[in-house]
Amino acid sequence: MGIAGGLIKHLGLQMYSGAVPAIAELIANAWDSMAKNVYVEIPSDKSFETTDKIVVKDDGHGMTFEECEKKYLLVGRDRRKEEGDYSNKFDSLLQRKVMARKGIGKLSGFGIANRIEIRTVKSGEITHFALDFDAMTKSGKFIEDYHPEMLSEDGKKTQEPSGTTITLTQIKISRAIGANSFRTGMVRRFTILSDTNFSVFVNGERLTKSELAFQFRYPIGFNAWQSENVSGVGEIKWWIGFTEQPIPDEDARGMVVFARGKMAQAPWFFGLSGGTWGQHGMQYMTGEVIADQLDLTDGQDFIATDRASSLWEEPLPAVLKEWGIKKIREHLEKWAEARRKAKITRPEVTKYLAYAEKLPEKERKIFNSFVDKLCSIPQIDKDKEILDELIQFGYNALTNHHFMEVIKQINAASSEDRTKIFEILSEWDVMEAVMTAQKVKGRVEIIRKFAQMIEDKIPEKPDMQDYVEKHPWLVDPSWESFRRENSIDRILKEEFGMPGTNDKEGRKIPDFFCLGDSKTVYIVDLKRPGDKVGKAELDQIRDYVLYVKKRADNETTDVSLKKSVIGGLIVCGQIEDDTKDLRLMLKSINVDATEWGTLLRIAETLHRDFLNVIKDRAKEKSPDDPRLAQLEQIGITGNSASGEVNTSKK
Repeated sequence: MGIAGGLIKHLGLQMYSGAVPAIAELIANAWDSMAKNVYVEIPSDKSFETTDKIVVKDDGHGMTFEECEKKYLLVGRDRRKEEGDYSNKFDSLLQRKVMARKGIGKLSGFGIANRIEIRTVKSGEITHFALDFDAMTKSGKFIEDYHPEMLSEDGKKTQEPSGTTITLTQIKISRAIGANSFRTGMVRRFTILSDTNFSVFVNGERLTKSELAFQFRYPIGFNAWQSENVSGVGEIKWWIGFTEQPIPDEDARGMVVFARGKMAQAPWFFGLSGGTWGQHGMQYMTGEVIADQLDLTDGQDFIATDRASSLWEEPLPAVLKEWGIKKIREHLEKWAEARRKAKITRPEVTKYLAYAEKLPEKERKIFNSFVDKLCSIPQIDKDKEILDELIQFGYNALTNHHFMEVIKQINAASSEDRTKIFEILSEWDVMEAVMTAQKVKGRVEIIRKFAQMIEDKIPEKPDMQDYVEKHPWLVDPSWESFRRENSIDRILKEEFGMPGTNDKEGRKIPDFFCLGDSKTVYIVDLKRPGDKVGKAELDQIRDYVLYVKKRADNETTDVSLKKSVIGGLIVCGQIEDDTKDLRLMLKSINVDATEWGTLLRIAETLHRDFLNVIKDRAKEKSPDDPRLAQLEQIGITGNSASGEVNTSKK
């Protein structure tokens, strides 16, 4: 064997680094040898040890000693020019298109190992020898005669069937080979795995062509191909698929180009840069192209030595590249449109589109356009619920605007036009019911969140005080317009000199706070959910109320004290049994106590009952309005856990 040592380093070590490309060349050689089966044994999912080896065995026609010396060991031999485009018939198999062309695939093993052993059987005789990387490259100079190492079985007779076994030892791979990634990478390199007369087994498991779960595939059907005649190239085949979610493995995105059943270009997008939406769509896309014109025996060899790329700037590949760019753009547009249609058919989207059918024409067109644009945004894919929320938000925003339109119609309507006014008021009731439903739903969620705060032992000062101050309707729905009455807080502190409680920043937080409007004020005292309230606490809040009443009766200049209703409320975990008579008496001066569970249960029930009244009013006037169906899905019927606040150990 005559070879330059430096060339071995380049062709073996550098061109075939990695287990997949190195072993793929050995599988391609097995195909050319008319093998029916190839068996690959490779350690996987563990670090390599010094005794580990990789074995590739086939049942092809094998080689004689002379064929090994004059053909196999001749680096750079173009088999197709010498023997033709097709292999000879063997073992009842039809002829195959030969993959080999450059004559260097036998060196691929040196990309991952220092030693290659070849044991081949033909016509009942064994040829057995080894190639050693260190011995072949130690001088770096041209070697006139490199003699492979002859091994023990060389020249022996055997009854074994023909075939060749390549054994790689002194493995140079440092990282463990993942079993799944190795199989996936190998499958990606061949189309011949679909041939019923050719099987490859890795550690006993057959490699099979498989496809991802596609949301859209062109053409439709597993392993379906589309034939197309490309001017300047000839007939090719292709398919493109899009997954529902981005393909996790970036190396699997893009189009693989094959020639003669073997990869001629690793997955790519034919150089297409994409644009914003195109780049997004590329995350979902994969596919394959068969273009044997890249590797015609009587034409130029356009495929790079490592089979990972081709010479795309040459005239024929350049035409194919331009075709690929157009094909990808075309299908990215199809994908975007198909995704848009799929999103429009989502139940939540169709529901709001149905609601919009009852809107005036102008609003209906605006909403339909809004939905169409949202569904056309590819980025709104990963979380479908975001789309649902945006559609709902847009509908609510539009119907809020519609409130103003209805008010304008009321202003413009003639008092004599009773029919018109009735129609306007019916529309108003429907809109009010929808908006109220959304508001009540939000409030019920706040009630439940507050109940959770109580369960989680949130401090009553300042956290729970702040919460009730911002949402006074938690105490009583009629307190909707109440706000903090700081002036009354101040006079109580001045009169009773209460120290209160220190917050995290050292400020004094009083045990009470006052809420009210222009005519009403309530002194509210919040206790921890585990605290009991007895006569002492009731007497205390009674004194607060009586003092404020006294000041209000005597006040002549301070407007903030001119209240027609003055009351007090304690909210606690439990009320002592011996306070019943006192509570009954205190109600006459508008003072009472309630437990947290009771307070929240009543608040939720009152809001639910209020919603039912609004719904019934709207249905009475517009029973067939599809927007009212929305109210049945609000999801606040039944009793909430907020009425079951645990107060026993808090």
